[in-house]
Amino acid sequence: MIIQIISLFAGVAVIAILVSMIRNPIIFKIGYRNIYRRKSDTFLVIMGSLIGTALIMGSMAMNDSFQNFLYGQIERTHGEIDELIYIPSDNQNIGKELIPNSKIEILVDSLLKNEQVDGVLPILSRTVSIGLPGEARSQTGKSFQVSMIGVEADQLSNWPDVDKVDLVLPSATDELPEVVINKELAEVAGVAVGDTLEILVDPGQRLLFWIPLPEVRVAEIVEGNGILHYQIENQGSNGFTMLMDVEEAREVLKIGVEDYYNALIVSNRGDFLTGERLTDQVVASIKPLVGEEVVVREVKKDSLSMVDQGNIGLLFLMLSVFAIFAGVLLLTNIYLMLAQERRTELGTLRAIGYSRKRVSRTILYEGFFYSIFSSGIGVLAGLGIARFILGSFVNLFEDAVSLIPFEGANIAFNSMQNSFVFFVRIDSIAYGFLLGLIIPMIIIVYTGRKISRTNIVTAVRNIPEELDERKRLLLNVIAAVGVLVSVVMAYSGYSLGNATGFFTGVMLAGLLIPVAIPMKNKRWIESFFSIAVIVFTMFSNSFDLIASNSGSSIYLTIAKGAAILFAGLFLIVYNLKTFEYLLNKLFQKARAAAPVFKISIAFSARNRLRTGLTIAMFAVVIFVITLISIIPYSMEQMLVKSRDAIFAGFDVGAFSFTGESAITLTELKSQLEVREISTVSGINVALRRDGRYDVEQVFALDDNFIDYNRMTELDFVEGLGISDVKDLWNYLRDNSGTVIVSNSVLPDVRPGDVLELRRIADQSDTGNGAAAFTQKKLSSEMIDSGPIYLEVIATIPENTISFLNGLLIYIGNTPAELTGSSAARHFLFNLSGDTEVEKKANFDSLQDKISSRSPFLLYVDDIMNLTSTMLQGTISILRSFLYFGMLVGIVGIAIIMFKALHERKRIIGMLKAIGFTKAMVFSSFLLETSFIAIIGILLGMVTGTLTSVEIFASPLMEGMKLYIPWDQLISMALIFYIASLVSTIIPSYSASKIAPAEALRYFE
Repeated sequence: MIIQIISLFAGVAVIAILVSMIRNPIIFKIGYRNIYRRKSDTFLVIMGSLIGTALIMGSMAMNDSFQNFLYGQIERTHGEIDELIYIPSDNQNIGKELIPNSKIEILVDSLLKNEQVDGVLPILSRTVSIGLPGEARSQTGKSFQVSMIGVEADQLSNWPDVDKVDLVLPSATDELPEVVINKELAEVAGVAVGDTLEILVDPGQRLLFWIPLPEVRVAEIVEGNGILHYQIENQGSNGFTMLMDVEEAREVLKIGVEDYYNALIVSNRGDFLTGERLTDQVVASIKPLVGEEVVVREVKKDSLSMVDQGNIGLLFLMLSVFAIFAGVLLLTNIYLMLAQERRTELGTLRAIGYSRKRVSRTILYEGFFYSIFSSGIGVLAGLGIARFILGSFVNLFEDAVSLIPFEGANIAFNSMQNSFVFFVRIDSIAYGFLLGLIIPMIIIVYTGRKISRTNIVTAVRNIPEELDERKRLLLNVIAAVGVLVSVVMAYSGYSLGNATGFFTGVMLAGLLIPVAIPMKNKRWIESFFSIAVIVFTMFSNSFDLIASNSGSSIYLTIAKGAAILFAGLFLIVYNLKTFEYLLNKLFQKARAAAPVFKISIAFSARNRLRTGLTIAMFAVVIFVITLISIIPYSMEQMLVKSRDAIFAGFDVGAFSFTGESAITLTELKSQLEVREISTVSGINVALRRDGRYDVEQVFALDDNFIDYNRMTELDFVEGLGISDVKDLWNYLRDNSGTVIVSNSVLPDVRPGDVLELRRIADQSDTGNGAAAFTQKKLSSEMIDSGPIYLEVIATIPENTISFLNGLLIYIGNTPAELTGSSAARHFLFNLSGDTEVEKKANFDSLQDKISSRSPFLLYVDDIMNLTSTMLQGTISILRSFLYFGMLVGIVGIAIIMFKALHERKRIIGMLKAIGFTKAMVFSSFLLETSFIAIIGILLGMVTGTLTSVEIFASPLMEGMKLYIPWDQLISMALIFYIASLVSTIIPSYSASKIAPAEALRYFE
């Protein structure tokens, strides 16, 4: 609705301007003539406007593409499914309890009468493994995790997702059951209609090869969303789905009762996005119909919430906010300078009798031409830039797929790559065009009106206009109102628990208070409050409200970054004359150069608005580039330093998620590629926390692990005679009742604490291996032993990237109550070879040898390379977009220097008349550029670094260290600085060539 109103307003305004041009041909000719007077200036104005609009449009288009990709993934996996109704089971293998059809029918009848619901479907679902006959038990890429769904054909045909495809569900027969599978599964498994598949329902039977597995025949292959690409319960990334008649599904799952389901999916009225808006009302209508044991999951609402709270789209949104702001600053600066340049001419028109209205129209017509032309081309340029960068992301997916170290794991990346397409909303194009058009128009209308009301003599002589007492008082009053509103916002935010509102209110109040104080000389007050805002932001996590939201709220992160950036900018602008004084003092001993320094700095220091806007353009772009340099660099360095923690310093991890491995320790030891090898046994235990028992993993470590592991980043208790990490591991082996805990799973545990554990009654009921990580809550019936108490002697820092996320004990000290209850057995070993190349070759050779066996091998360097490639690739692409944003500052400084050349032509003539040489004039222009560029670059780097420090100080980043890539930042600063100087060589050279006599006679 807003875009329609703005578009209508803009359209009416454009028509009104065109009609006004026709009715005022003389004024139109005067404005139009200015376009051709200095073609270089016209080119720069159009180029600057174009770049500003392109930066805005490119940011919007990239954000739209990311959002489309993320929402597309949700549409693919959820389709029309908005709610999932089920009864959770303590048995992780089945996940959901069976619900009799009598209860299901009551729910279905009630929901179908609800006007907010357009679909209800009872299902019998389970995650199973499937493969070609003889391959369902394989763990080497020949079997696949699939969502098997049993439904009734009549009910399925009425489900909204199925209306869009031609699907006929096979009915139950006495022959081999027939199934419908989705296209993704068919392509990856290499099956066609008529092929036979076997199903492994219970992962505990993976090694029981003498037990026959049920088989089904593929009757149809379909493509669709939601129920046809079911991924709500199976949290894998493939979306493989197999549909079959519910009676045959019960037989395959060995459910000995009829008319039972285990879930009900609900579709709200509307499409996949609009239906989500009815979730609260639909859930409220369901609650009275079901018991407390029934869970109603708001699956789509939760997924959309995750998209809105934490993803790369939001990261780009944050970067886009600052990039768009830089584009707005450039447009503002360009048209303010344009209006100032026309000030003398407009004053002259007033002197010869033109009315204020006709004078303001002169510059309006000129600015309209610039903005309408540059906005159209700028939108196209921004779309082209966004499309190019999006193509780089697709190439990044291709590079990542090539680094996937195991067969079948690239399915998710290929799916993401195929769905990652360029997309831009029509309203975003309209917004981009309107911003590029309206911002200049607003500035031009305001400045034209202001100049037309200026004293004619002042305007003709181009005398700077000072604020009179009345205008100063009005500014003070407006600022005071702003302070009052900010205080109300801060109080309301604090009272309502809105951290962003509270912080923003405090920040705005701090920045506006100096403006509200009715004093002329208040530089110290302005500086104090600017510094106070920075200090408050840096220590804002001292407030529990802000600390609890830091890292989880993208808007709070943007507000914090903006607070540091703007406070730093105001601090610089308020003290421009201080900089002038200090630099003059610094260079006054250089007698020959002192006049050049003084002249070059004086112009910038005395035109605070223009200089401030230009510094801001530099600072905003450098600020964002600094952020996306420091944060990923810190993560990459932590990844590098975590190499010895991923597999505890061993080269390879061999994992089995079925309880036992088909390859023995002796067999692995006999391989020439293997050196030191350790066995790690995973045990599911019940850990008492806050009055309840949760499932956690205990890793029982053998002697080789104690002797050969290279985990050194541990926090251990003092007073145990432990002097280093080696002593710590030996202490763990020599003392029973001791444990090392990973803070990644138990963040509140500290060395010296005592943990209470209990044995779980039946390990198979909690799920073996990987399934145990997802089962957390336990009922009292599942605990069958007395308490076991272990003393924590050390902790692994919370953000350590490690496979050993749990409790670490020595296998010889394993309590008797836990003996024999191993949930999974893994091997960690080093590879033969002295170089990385030799080790990689040995890994590939070993993998080929045991490819048909159970262990799942991961080489630590493959993990490092994949993660580093994705991280660096993403950041490089984002940087490439922001390097384009650098043009904002470069073009801005070039425009300032070209404008300065014409504004100061007579001053240059006077300087030359009193003895300034060509070299001195040339140097003064370059020094002025250097003054603005260096301050902008330093301000962006300092504020970006401070913002990074604040981000890493937030609770979300606790335990993570900040690393600053000084070489990258210095290189970036030098490139930006040199480019800025190069952009001003032409106007500087032109200024030095001006003849004094010609310059003194200059009047435009």
